[in-house]
Amino acid sequence: MKSLTYMFFLLLPGSCQADVFMLKDGARLEGDVIGEMDGALLVKTRYGSLTITKADIQERQAALAPAAVSPDIMAEIPSAQPEAVAASTEVVTALPEPVVAPAPKLTFQTILPSTMTRRLIYMESGIAVATETFDAGGALVMSEGAIGNGTYTEYYPDGGLKTVKTMMSGKTNGTLRAFFPAGALQVEAYYLAGGKEGPFKYYTEDGKLLMEASYTNDLLNGWKKEYGADGAIISESYYLDDRLARPANPQAAPESAKESPTESLVTVKVTSLARGELFSFRLNGKYIGKVRLDKAFNLISQEGKAPDGEVKVYTEDGRLQKELVFEKNAIKLLRVYESGGPLKAEYSYIESKAVKQ
Repeated sequence: MKSLTYMFFLLLPGSCQADVFMLKDGARLEGDVIGEMDGALLVKTRYGSLTITKADIQERQAALAPAAVSPDIMAEIPSAQPEAVAASTEVVTALPEPVVAPAPKLTFQTILPSTMTRRLIYMESGIAVATETFDAGGALVMSEGAIGNGTYTEYYPDGGLKTVKTMMSGKTNGTLRAFFPAGALQVEAYYLAGGKEGPFKYYTEDGKLLMEASYTNDLLNGWKKEYGADGAIISESYYLDDRLARPANPQAAPESAKESPTESLVTVKVTSLARGELFSFRLNGKYIGKVRLDKAFNLISQEGKAPDGEVKVYTEDGRLQKELVFEKNAIKLLRVYESGGPLKAEYSYIESKAVKQ
């Protein structure tokens, strides 16, 4: 009798139960509070320890203690061995179908604790299991809990799809797509082990390409191009490991730059004059020189020093207008384009005179 009573108490659930926290963004978290500091709680869950800001908690429910076992119930526990099953008992040979638990719904929510941080809360079937905190520059500064492998979705408050991404070994992998509230694609990017790897594109709500870039090892590598509302290129720059650079070879350039000299990192401002145009050049925001051309594109004067390469001139609405090519601080070539269209004319220079090709 005593041994049976002892075994009964061993099988009872533990008296320590986790609290339940309902967060303002709809997430549900279960765990024991193991620490408290500066408006935040440290909660131990079965996935690990998570830090919760008190301001994010909508409701906290204390767990109910297990009901006590009545002594009368204990007295009714028999000490005798159960009677043997009658020989006539029917033997069931068919096994019941196994019960397969449904896969947990994987979601995440983005909250902004401050203007300098962004926090992602990952949930399995509505229960928070992990968090990631990023700084204003997008760098991961803290990760808590365990993010399971799978495809996670984020939704707008009205239920519309906001973001879809896949997590592997706690990091973003594969295609990430973000959507506007109306459902149109906003961002399409590719990740490898948490870093951008491959093309990265932004779109307008009406489906037009706004920006495209290429990444390697989470760094800009290759051409980055920005587009205007009409689809014309506003700017294009070449990068190596997140730094402005010149293309390694003509084949690395986009179609608009093929079969042309290396594009310079110089920007230009054009001022119309009575006798022609004034081109003022800057490198990294600093003035480096200027060139005056008459209406026939002959060189009137030149000041300062322009680095070798090709400088592109765009109209205010982002259309390619002219290309000036410099070599050894001398203008060697000028291309004039129709307004955002094909090449209109090309000039070479002999003793400051423009010669049409």
